[in-house]
Amino acid sequence: MYFGSVRFFKHLILTVTALLIIVPTVICIILAVDNNKKAAEIDRLNSRLSSQSEDISSSATESSDSSKGESTVGNTTKAEPSVTESVKPETSAASETVTTAAKTTKAPETTSAPESVPDSSVDTDKSYTSLYPDLYADKYDGEYEDSKNTVYLTFDDGPSVLTENLLYYLHQENVKATFFVVPERTEYCYSLLKEISDAGHTIGVHSASHDYEKIYASVDAFLADFKEAYDIVLEATGKAPDIYRFPGGSVNDYNADTRDDIIAEMDRRGFTYFDWNVDSNDWQGYGWTTLYTNVLADAQEFSTPVILFHNTGDRDNTVLVIEDIIQALKDKGYKFGSLSHKTEPIQFQ
Repeated sequence: MYFGSVRFFKHLILTVTALLIIVPTVICIILAVDNNKKAAEIDRLNSRLSSQSEDISSSATESSDSSKGESTVGNTTKAEPSVTESVKPETSAASETVTTAAKTTKAPETTSAPESVPDSSVDTDKSYTSLYPDLYADKYDGEYEDSKNTVYLTFDDGPSVLTENLLYYLHQENVKATFFVVPERTEYCYSLLKEISDAGHTIGVHSASHDYEKIYASVDAFLADFKEAYDIVLEATGKAPDIYRFPGGSVNDYNADTRDDIIAEMDRRGFTYFDWNVDSNDWQGYGWTTLYTNVLADAQEFSTPVILFHNTGDRDNTVLVIEDIIQALKDKGYKFGSLSHKTEPIQFQ
C-alpha cells in the first residue's frame, strides 16, 4: 500500500523540500523584477529631471541680464522663484500637516458683487473691497454634485520639472486631478500650466509667493498675492480659476488674526477654498512603501477622500507611487474626480 508507506513519506519529504526551495526562489525573482522596474523608472525620472534642469538653467542665464530675476506683485517687487525649486519658509512644510479635524460645510448661497452694484452686507470701511474690481468669480448656488465614493487627488506647490511625469501617469489611468499652483512668470511655467489645463485637470490658486508672513499680514496683502497667481493662470490657460487653497491650510499659525476676514472677502468675490482630509505627508520625503501604505489606510476612512500631495521638483516618490495608489483605490470601488465650485468643500473648522 503506497499511502503511509516509507516510499510515500520519502516522496512527501522530497515534495515539501522542493516547495520550500522553489516558492521562495520564485518570490525573490518576482520582487527583483519589480525592483528593477522601479529602479529603471527612478533613473528615467532623474535623467529627465537633470536634462530639464539644465535647460531651465540655460534659459535663466540668458534672461538674467535683462530681467534681473525680478517680478512685480502689486506695488512691490520680489525675487522670481525658480519653478524647479520648492523654497518655502522653514515652517511651511510642517504647517501643511494641520491636524485639525476637517469637516464639510455648505457653500453660502451668495452671488458675486458686480463692480457697479455695492454689496450692502459689506462693511464700507474695509477699503480692500474696492481693490481689483475684475477679481470676481461666478458664485455657484446650486446643488452640490454627488461625491460619494469619489477620490480627489490634489497637488500643491507646482508646477515643476516633475509635472509632465505626473500628468503621464494620470493620463495612463484616465484620472483627473486638481493642481493648486504657485505659478511664476516664466515661459516654462506657462507651458506647464497650459499642459495641465489642456489635459482636463482643474487648476486652483495656492499663492504666488508661498510666503506665509507676507500673505497673511492683511486682507490687502492676501488679495495682492492671490491676484498675481490668478493673472498668471488666466494668461497661461485662458481660464480664470475660481477655487483656491490656503498655504498651510485654512487654519494655521500665521493667519489667526486675518483668516476670517480673508475668507469673508474671498467668499464675497465668489471664490471657494478647499482643505483636505487625507495628508500623504510626502513633503517628509517618505519612500514608496510608506506613502502607499499611509495613503490607502487613511483614504479608506472617508467616502470622499481629498488627498494632499505635492508637485515640487523633489517629490519623485510621489510620482512613482501615484499610479499604484490609483489602481488600489479603483480596486476598492472608488472613482476619481477633480474639484470645482460644484463640489462640496472640505474645510477645516
